[in-house]
Amino acid sequence: MRNVQTGSPTAANREPRTAKLETKQSKPIKAVIFDLDDTLIDWSEPAMSWRAFTRPKSEAVYDYLLDCGYTLPLTAEQLGQRLHDLSMAEWEDAKRTWRGASLRQVWQQLLRELNLDPPKIDLDELLQAYNWEPFPGVDLFADTIPVLEKLRQEGYALGLITNAYHPMWMRDIELRHYGLLDYFPARITSGDTGYMKPHPAIFWRMLGMLWVEPAEAVFVGDRPENDIAGANEVGMISVFMNPPTISRELNGIQPTYTITSLGELLPLLAALNR
Repeated sequence: MRNVQTGSPTAANREPRTAKLETKQSKPIKAVIFDLDDTLIDWSEPAMSWRAFTRPKSEAVYDYLLDCGYTLPLTAEQLGQRLHDLSMAEWEDAKRTWRGASLRQVWQQLLRELNLDPPKIDLDELLQAYNWEPFPGVDLFADTIPVLEKLRQEGYALGLITNAYHPMWMRDIELRHYGLLDYFPARITSGDTGYMKPHPAIFWRMLGMLWVEPAEAVFVGDRPENDIAGANEVGMISVFMNPPTISRELNGIQPTYTITSLGELLPLLAALNR
């Protein structure tokens, strides 16, 4: 298991800066970084349970493994249930250490349990067979696209950090579906990064990708313990997204600002940049 560093972030936590995105240099705030789920897309009315959603996906992987010539010691339903149980355990462990939960690691563990040889199985092909797609009933907040378009027009560098155990290319399927992909040339998942919010390393990595300092960036997210606490620790301006459809307790965590819709972000940024 990866050892998770604690304490104040250092230069070692930063992503090497290789490219600088165009921003309006006269602005004190040069970048706006977003969480994804319940910040840009609304999960308040999912159309089914997570298990029902993932069942046909695990069945597709079951068929993929059979087509590859493997003999499996359990049924497709049993494989799907074991995948679900391992995924939940992976997330619980990640929450204790703030390491990045990883769907690839979950599948590797499951393959070992099945007495298969993970190095001989193309995990990228396996994840393609998993056939990721947008979750039914989940959609954009009404003002997501207008706000992102306005921010892009005004020259802000835009970034996205999501605590997802999927590789980014899988979440890109959703971003493309919702028309968000082109707004975020800089985007990372905790599964790819190795750390999850609120660990400072994942925030420092994004700041490095955007070539900005913490005081030059605003982070917008809906989870106080992940988004707001993490942004606060690295010295970013934190904006708590608290729409009426979601009820989150701050539990003593103090955001710099609170908004109830993304549209409220625009006048806030205008005031910060006067």
